[in-house]
Amino acid sequence: MTHLRTMITAAALIPAGIAAIALSGAGAASAVTPIADNGRIGVQLNQGETALFGQLNAGAAIESITNSTQIGVRLAPGSRFESGPNVVWGRLDQFANEAASRGGEISLGVLNPARGSQQFFFIQNW
Repeated sequence: MTHLRTMITAAALIPAGIAAIALSGAGAASAVTPIADNGRIGVQLNQGETALFGQLNAGAAIESITNSTQIGVRLAPGSRFESGPNVVWGRLDQFANEAASRGGEISLGVLNPARGSQQFFFIQNW
């Protein structure tokens, strides 16, 4: 029951946090792009919103209510956090800061539970 409550809380807090970033003045050209496809729902943040995500430690908030096996992470080619095939060392805020510093962005959201053990996704891109 506690695990279910944690999952429900995480599923509610992640979109709420994303909305807060979008509304917090990440720039006049705020461009949160919704993602709703292939069993996932989330948002793509622009470079300014990605930087704000890292500065606000939004990733730490997500990590505090989930565990690393619940979050699927895909890093951009050449990320300093990639340690080999299917091995990632770092925190979500670090991934966001790296993306923003390279002119990139992040996407994140919730996955359909039928897809497997990972309930959340985080994608770094530049």
